[in-house]
Amino acid sequence: MELRHLRYFVAVAEELHFGRAAERLNIAQPPLSRQIHDLEREIGTLLFDRVARGVELTAAGAAFLPEARLTLAQAERAQRTAMRAAHGETGRLRVGFVEAATHTGILPDVLSFFRMHLPAIGLSLFELDALQQADAFRDGRIDVGILNSLPLDADRWLKVEVIYSEKVMLAVPKAHRLAGRARCTLADLAAEPFVLFPRFVDPVMYDDIIARCRAAKFSPRVVQEATGWHTLASLVSAGVGIGFVPRSLTQFQQAGVIYRAVRDLSVSMSLFAVWKVGGRSPVRDRFVTTLRAVAGVRR
Repeated sequence: MELRHLRYFVAVAEELHFGRAAERLNIAQPPLSRQIHDLEREIGTLLFDRVARGVELTAAGAAFLPEARLTLAQAERAQRTAMRAAHGETGRLRVGFVEAATHTGILPDVLSFFRMHLPAIGLSLFELDALQQADAFRDGRIDVGILNSLPLDADRWLKVEVIYSEKVMLAVPKAHRLAGRARCTLADLAAEPFVLFPRFVDPVMYDDIIARCRAAKFSPRVVQEATGWHTLASLVSAGVGIGFVPRSLTQFQQAGVIYRAVRDLSVSMSLFAVWKVGGRSPVRDRFVTTLRAVAGVRR
């Protein structure tokens, strides 16, 4: 028994006439009659009684009709489900992300898009730093990551795409002598205590900052480290020291903190979309495409 047998049967059952059913199905009447005969032979009983003006359903045919309709509906639903999965419109995805993916607004915007337009995709989120994401990829615990520092061997086993980059700003306490200046230079910071993120958070950005400071004839005097950007800003607010933060953090208006551009700093923080090489995932591809589009608007 094939689906076409069921479609032919339903058409005849609804039209109660082989000619009209054949016209509806866009086939000739003799092949339709043969298909119905084959179906009746396979089932082992007549489904139609032939009458003067067409056909009538037998008791078996009347019982078979709702089941045939249900089977066709289930087949159509299965086909739609398969196509949605193939187009990345349904499924599950495990996403690793660093804090910067949230305060830039990129991850929240992506989540809003998926909730509104792709509700059949389940997203599981895991806040992990770059080192933790590398381990999660190796263990198969995440499918895609958003991070700002790549493993040293990333080019051997990870697909990497830069999705976003933003300038680094200076954060100072509101009462600090530099708070009243619109801009300053690195030389103005030489004697200041610093709150800085540990190097493992973003080795490239960390090394860039240290290199720029040394070019300005000083090494930052780090009095406290903070792994989270909001924690760093809070420590600056408390007067522990001054610090460098991504530009997007400035939109949160941390109480007691003023943000200023540093004329000769020219350091950026980058975010990368990362996933393992090999294997195809329409859901992951849809997520990365959305991530790319959202990040492009925010550049």
